[in-house]
Amino acid sequence: MGTALTPGNTDYSIIVADRGGQLVGYVCYGPTPMTEDTYDLYWIASAPEVRGQGVGAALVSAMEGDLRRRNGRLIRVETSATEAYGPTRGFYASMKYGEEARIRDFYKVGDDLIILTKRL
Repeated sequence: MGTALTPGNTDYSIIVADRGGQLVGYVCYGPTPMTEDTYDLYWIASAPEVRGQGVGAALVSAMEGDLRRRNGRLIRVETSATEAYGPTRGFYASMKYGEEARIRDFYKVGDDLIILTKRL
């Protein structure tokens, strides 16, 4: 795992996972505007061939460690309520992220926005 930051940009932090020199996943996160010590997890992705092998969990754990060092207190994640995102919600639940809010029919009728949070 390594950290890559765009020079001069403090809005996004990226941690990447590699195996044998090949990129197999990343997490992108940053401070939530107009808040104190709250962060958004914007994107997390892992290559299909490493799913279920702990890459996502390692990336989230690395992000959380970084945010603890920054005195972060709350992480927010937005996701969809559709069945296709069931595994995603299960992943976040396994990482101790809980549903904080739901906006019904946000993405489209029948597709709610779910806001998950974790306190550090």
